[in-house]
Parts: sequence; C-alpha cells; structure tokens
Amino acid sequence: MHRQRMTTLGVATLWLVGGVTAIAQDGRPATTAAEAFFEAKIRPVLVSHCYQCHSDSAKKTRGGLKLDSRSALLAGGDNGPVIVPGSAEKSLLFKAVSYHDKKLQMPPKGKLPDAVVADFRKWIDMGAPDPRVPKAASYVQTKIDLAKGREYWAYRSPKKPAIPTIRGSEWPRTDVDRFILATLMQSKLKPVKDADARSLVRRLYFVLTGLPPTPEAVTTWTSRIDGAVSAVARRDAIGRLVDELLASPRYGEHWGRHWMDVARFAESTGGDANNILLHAWRYRDYVIDAFNADKSFDRFIIEQLAGDLLPFSSDKEFAANVVATGFLACGVKLVAEEEGRRFFADLVDEQIDATTRAFLATTVACARCHDHKFDPIPQTDYYALAGIFRSTQTHFGLMKAQARQTTPLLDLTGLGLPEIGRQISLAQLAQLRDKRDKALKHQEETLAKMRAGEAVPQSVWLRSRTDRDRTQVAYQIYDDKGNPRVFAMGVQDQEFPVETRLLSRGEVDKPGAKVPRGFVQVITKTGEHLLPSTIKGSGRLELAKWIASPDNPLTARVIANRVWQHLFGRGLVRTVDDFGKTGEPPTHPELLDHLAIRLVEHKWSIKAFIREIVLSRTWQLSSEFDESNFALDPENRFLWRMSSRRLTGEQIRDAMLLVSGNLVVKRPLGTFLTSVGEGTIGRSVNEPDIRKIESNHRSVYLPRVRNVLPELLELFDAPDASLVMGARETTTSPLQSLYLMNSPLVRRQADGLARRVKDAGDPFGVAHELAFGRPATARERKFEAAFVVNFTKAARSETLSADDLQRRCLEAYCHALLCSAEFRILD
Repeated sequence: MHRQRMTTLGVATLWLVGGVTAIAQDGRPATTAAEAFFEAKIRPVLVSHCYQCHSDSAKKTRGGLKLDSRSALLAGGDNGPVIVPGSAEKSLLFKAVSYHDKKLQMPPKGKLPDAVVADFRKWIDMGAPDPRVPKAASYVQTKIDLAKGREYWAYRSPKKPAIPTIRGSEWPRTDVDRFILATLMQSKLKPVKDADARSLVRRLYFVLTGLPPTPEAVTTWTSRIDGAVSAVARRDAIGRLVDELLASPRYGEHWGRHWMDVARFAESTGGDANNILLHAWRYRDYVIDAFNADKSFDRFIIEQLAGDLLPFSSDKEFAANVVATGFLACGVKLVAEEEGRRFFADLVDEQIDATTRAFLATTVACARCHDHKFDPIPQTDYYALAGIFRSTQTHFGLMKAQARQTTPLLDLTGLGLPEIGRQISLAQLAQLRDKRDKALKHQEETLAKMRAGEAVPQSVWLRSRTDRDRTQVAYQIYDDKGNPRVFAMGVQDQEFPVETRLLSRGEVDKPGAKVPRGFVQVITKTGEHLLPSTIKGSGRLELAKWIASPDNPLTARVIANRVWQHLFGRGLVRTVDDFGKTGEPPTHPELLDHLAIRLVEHKWSIKAFIREIVLSRTWQLSSEFDESNFALDPENRFLWRMSSRRLTGEQIRDAMLLVSGNLVVKRPLGTFLTSVGEGTIGRSVNEPDIRKIESNHRSVYLPRVRNVLPELLELFDAPDASLVMGARETTTSPLQSLYLMNSPLVRRQADGLARRVKDAGDPFGVAHELAFGRPATARERKFEAAFVVNFTKAARSETLSADDLQRRCLEAYCHALLCSAEFRILD
C-alpha cells in the first residue's frame, strides 16, 4: 500500500518532471500490415514535420528527443518517454500532436490535420509498430573462456582453511595471529613488541571513532590495562574499551564516512553541470544509523540496492528502506546532456560501476563497449546488468531551469522521517502560491513572445524559467496545510521491464542483439546467471540477494578486506576496489578466506568482526622500527609491526575541534547547503558561498559538494566522490603545512585550546597532553621553556600587558602543537 502511495505522491510538476525514464514495450509483435501502416501514415509525417528538430541530422536536438529510430522513440527525451505502446491517451507524443495541452503542442508551427492525428492515435493504440530496428545477430560471440576464468582465486568460493599450528610459541592469541605468525616465520621475520597501553588507547579511539581520547580516558584505560594481573585480564580490559567505543554514536559517524567514500556520496551531481542535491543528506544519515545499529551487512547491501522492494512492518521502516536506495541515486550525473538516451545510458553505466566495484570489487563497467580486456567478463554480462538498472527509475530531483535532465524526487511525507523547516500559516502559503502563479504567467508570456518572433534576450528567458522553478519549489515544499513535506532521493521499478540490447561500442544509436537480464557469469554457477523470465519487476531485488549471498565468492571477501584496510591502513588485497587481474593478489590468501567465512559466521556483524580483529595481538603490535625486519620486508606487507599512518582530513579537523573544546557532537538536521539553495554551481550558486559555510559539527556533516570540498579536507586527500574510493591516497605537500600555519580555522582551534587550559596549574603541560594523549617528556619541557623565552623576546617590540603576553604565547604554543606531525600521525 505504501509503495503505491509513494509512487502517486511523487512530485510531478515543472521543477521535477522526469527526463530519463524508459518505457517498456507491451510485448506484442508488429504484423506486416501494422508496419506497412507505419511506413505509409506515420514515417512520412515524422520526416516532414519532426526530423528537423528531433533526429541525428538536426543541428540541435530539441528537448533531448529523437524520433528517427525506434530505440530513440522509446527512450524519449527531457520530458520522459513519449510513447506508451498500446495507449495513445497516455503518450506524450499523441498529446503533443493533438494540441490537448497548451504547453505541449507539436509541431509548433501549426496543428496537423485531424486525419493525421487520428492516424497517430491508431498507430499508438495498435502497439506503435516501428520496423526501424537495425538488423543484428541473434547471439553475441565472445572469446572469453568462462570455465578457465572461474579458476582465478577471487572467483572461487572461500574455503575454510586449516588454522596454522605454531609449535614452540606462545605469541599468538587468536586465529588471526596464527595466520600472521606462520607467514612471518616463513619469511624469516619476527613481530615487534606489543604497543604500550597509552598508545593502544589512542589507536583504538582514532580507529573506532575517528576522535582522540580525552586525558581522563587515557588515564582511566591505561591504568586498567596496565593494572591487569594476567594476559587474560588485560585482554578483558581492552575488550571492555572496544565495546564502549563500538557502542558510541561517534563510531557510526566515523565508519559511516568510510562507507560513503565507497558509495561515492556527494551533495551535488558533479559532471558537466554541477547541481546541488539538497536531499542527499538523508542517505548520509541512513548510513551512519546503519553502522551504529550494527545492521547486518548483507541486509545493508540489499537495502541499498532494493530497499523499496522489501517487505516492511511500519511506515518508518518503509521510508528508511527507500532512503537507502539513495546509494543508486547519489552518483555523478551529466545533467547537461541534451540527449535523453545518452544520459540514461551513462546513468545506468555509473550505477553498474558503483554496484560492482563497491560490493564485488569488480570493474564490470569496463565491458560496456567490448569484452573486458583483462577479466573474464563478456560484454553481454554488462548488458545483462544494464537490463536490471534500465528497468529502474532513478529519482534525484533538480529544477528544469538548471538542468536538462531531471527526475521527480520521492515524496515520503507522513511516513515517520524527520521534517526540515517549520509549519507556515495559510496566509504565507497563499503568498507563495501567488508568487508561483505570477512567475508561471510571466514565463508563459515570455515564451509566447518568442514564438511570435519577438526578440527576447536570452537572459530574460533564462531568468523567467529560473523564477518559475524557484517559486514552484518554494511553494511545493509545503502541503496544503503549510506543513513541510519530506522528500528523498532513491529508486523505484519501472512499470514494466525494459528490453535491453547490446550496444556496439557502447553507442546508443547502434543497438544489436537483445540481452536478457542477469548477473556476472564468472561468479555464478554455470547456467544460473539469467533471471527467470517469470520475474515481472526490474530484477534489482534478485540482484541484491545474489550479491549478499554467502555463496557469492566475492562479497564477503571484499567487505572483510575493506574492514581490514581501515584497521591496518592497507588491505590484504591492496587494490580494495579491484579484485580482478589488474589488481594485486592477497598477501595472505588463506587468512582472507578465513576472515570472509568469519564475517558470515558473525551474521555479517561489522562490529563483531572489528572486535575480533582489534583484539588480536597482530593489531596490538607497536609501530617501532626493526632494522632486520625492514631489510626483508620494507613495506611491512607481512605485518611484523603496526604501520604508522597519517590521519584523514576529517580526523585532523575533528581532533582539532575536540581538543579545543569547540566540537558539537549533536547531529545537525538536514544539510548546511540549505543556505545556498538549489541550482548549478557557478551559475545560480556561487562556489565561495559554499566554501564559507562553517560549522563546529563533525566533518562528516560538512557540505560534500563535488569539486568544492572544504579546504582542509581537499588538501588532506578527501575524495570528491567522482568514483568509488575504498582506499584514499595519502600525499604530502607544502600546501598542507602552509594551510595549518595560516588557516583561520586552525588558529581558532588553537585559541580555543589556549582558553581551555589557561586556568590550569600547568597550562602548557595540559595542552600538550590534550593534543598528543601523553605527558610531555623532559626534553620537550625544555623546548617549551625555550619557546616561551624566544616568544617573549620577539614580542618586546609590542606593547603588551603581562596577561596579554602570556595569552598570546600560550596561543602560539597551542598552534604549534596542532601543526605538529605527531598531532596528525597515528602509531
């Protein structure tokens, strides 16, 4: 019931009219007589009255619509599908030629004769037979040997390996340790000593929550760990800290940010016209909540790919499931593309790439134009998946005045999701409606002048369209009682599955053989890769269940490797987004299989999986250097120590906010982009307006606009979400140091830290402990004293009171602490 309710409430007005939704054929084969009718009655009219503006030969395709081929006709244009085979009354093409709607009249120079209009009605009602289909082979040849391809390590199901037996050593504490030590011994390496308790506490806080521990937490947990009377008691003390951190809401914010890198989450379309997506934030919050609730990862997968198709027990559960499908809607979109078919093909391509790389670490999108050059993935596999996504409607919104390609948002009002904004009075609602009506009238008058041949400046025309859409948005975000409505990005099934053909070289105007919907053959059992013909929906739910199945040889391995990468800094397979032949093989293949099986045994609980790994002795090793080990394994591929790593940009910023006392931990409702509004960056939305948005909330809640990231995050290698990014680059540049030295943001945090410690008995010592999680050494205290002396000498030229001198000296010292390497390095 609620699924249908959401569909009918999907906003369908000027600013949200869809432009890419493909329509399925009704399946009735055209007869020879029917095709003859098309050739005699319909094609000549299209050639005479339509091809000038709606064909490949047109100088500029109007409305993204082409009518010179059957595939183009079915794909539609900017205003969506123009043909519903079997129903003239539901077809935009018939409405246009019949002049039923004053806003949609084609040809624009005058109505066709009534007899011709009747021919169009008859033709569409008989199923819109159209013989203009390129002849193509009924099969597609491939040279790929799938049987041989299935022998590759990643495409074989994980097998439970024997746990290595380590004789004469009490070092291993867990099965993970036994696998690691066995490899170290084979390579003539030895593990270094365990990390001290203070370092371990700091490591756990940063890795699990993305934030540093307070000095009080360091003192409490260090004493508990060091005070343990046995190895078992020490392990229990560490386990209690792990449990506390996993239960913290800060865990979901940090690990949710990891997944958002993979999900290429952003709040703008990117691409050729970078438009703001004001409703993407709901997917962000869904991800954070999912990690905090420890949603089983197989369920997490299914919800993101097909949440709208799942059973539900409440309105709120249904709405949350729909929001989860924002995974498929938040990718890069070329919304300035004129041709609807090409935009739709690129949209589907992006969804295939994101889905297969995120969950399977497989680059299926490389088979769009030809068989995969390296992996055993024929081109037909790509189009088998494309059939599933082509049978899916993607809802992301946008105003038509700002983008050529737009779709409706999903209306989830009244289903239990948080509302943005306050209720307005009926008088205020009437004012918004009046502004909308006036703007619409002005736009129609402007259009009428243009059609009459009057010279209208382009700026006037564009402004009339923008005003029309903005006033429509302002009115439409409220219901008829003035309550704010709830919108979301996501997907839904098309009414019918869409026929999919293999495209020669990936070109939309070169369709070939039909390809039935299905999955990637090399990771399915022989003969089981096609969807049953009885499935009436898109096939997304079946695809999601196939990916999330324990029998899928890739999924558990890929997710286990992603978790390992965030815990150790590098995955067992370093190319975390590519398990194919161009990626690296695992350094510990048996351990990877063991972890994949353990993840499933944990019922896909990420928290339980993390807990098992961080309680291993391997993860608790120190980062100390060992010359003999380094000579044999300089990259630490076999994990003889814990590799030091730089914090992410988000961790650096959040840590500064925390130690300065400025961090706001409460989640903001909505997006900070509300202040800049909807539109195209560089045209109706200014980039400086986005960059000047400031907040003391965690970095995960900052505006995530493609190509316009906050400066600190951009400098410290945060991805701009153009692609799946499971492992970030780590670069070092002079700009990073210059930013830390001169940034007003960093200076404000340094001042906040100074204010926080100024009344302490030892403000410099307390500041040091807040910044680094440890007391200053005797050598560092000497440096501190020298710093104060040098600063005092340098400030003699200024007339400062003793209090001002002490304040500024403390601020400068705190600034130096925040700029130091130790502040942003995790051992």
